[in-house]
Amino acid sequence: MRISALLLLFCSLLFSALPARAVVVIAAEIPPYVIRSNQGAPSGMVIEVLEEAARRLKEPLTIELMPLARALSQARYRRNVLLVPPVRSPQRDPQFLWIVPLMDEAFVLVSHRQYHPTPLTINALPGLTVGVMRGSFGQSLLRPYPQVKQALVAEEIHNADKLALGRIQGWAVAWNSARYNQQQAGLPLADLVRGETLQHSPLYLAASPHFPTAEATRWYQTIAAMRDDGSLARIIKQYDYQAP
Repeated sequence: MRISALLLLFCSLLFSALPARAVVVIAAEIPPYVIRSNQGAPSGMVIEVLEEAARRLKEPLTIELMPLARALSQARYRRNVLLVPPVRSPQRDPQFLWIVPLMDEAFVLVSHRQYHPTPLTINALPGLTVGVMRGSFGQSLLRPYPQVKQALVAEEIHNADKLALGRIQGWAVAWNSARYNQQQAGLPLADLVRGETLQHSPLYLAASPHFPTAEATRWYQTIAAMRDDGSLARIIKQYDYQAP
């Protein structure tokens, strides 16, 4: 009897000493929300929000960076992974568990002051070439307009370069992403002309479809508390975030 009790005590001590299993976060590389670092851990608005939430939850994180299209595909089929920072849409809605919105965004048409100083509108797009990131929400917003020629890129920074060179006449993109990538390309923010808003949409913390409900609730409550105490706003303000 004493031996059995000792074995039970030993097992409980052993398992309590094991490190907690890290929560896997699939993060689509979309600066400034998710930024790959040349050295060290990734950064960005969303990454810092998740890291603070994980600290409060006492949950270790493993962050896997990948292009947007791959991130969306991986999160659909892998079990128990978080996903940032997708936009919720009718097409994507049944594919993921949508835990909590993180920040609001405006998806807009952008032009270059030198080539198209008048703010772009949907009605002005036919005959123009518009840059979009492959698999992005900006690309999906142009689907109802088949007469618009889309130029696909893997990263938004290439659209900043192409817009400055006159190779595209418009850019369908989240406004904060346009501003960040313009600066990363070494180009003046003043050259960007903000045009028509295609849609206001929040960026989400989502998860694979069968992510545990209890865990999702914990993440929701923690990020909601961060919003209430102002820490979420303080984090994203560091990235010169402009609310829609």
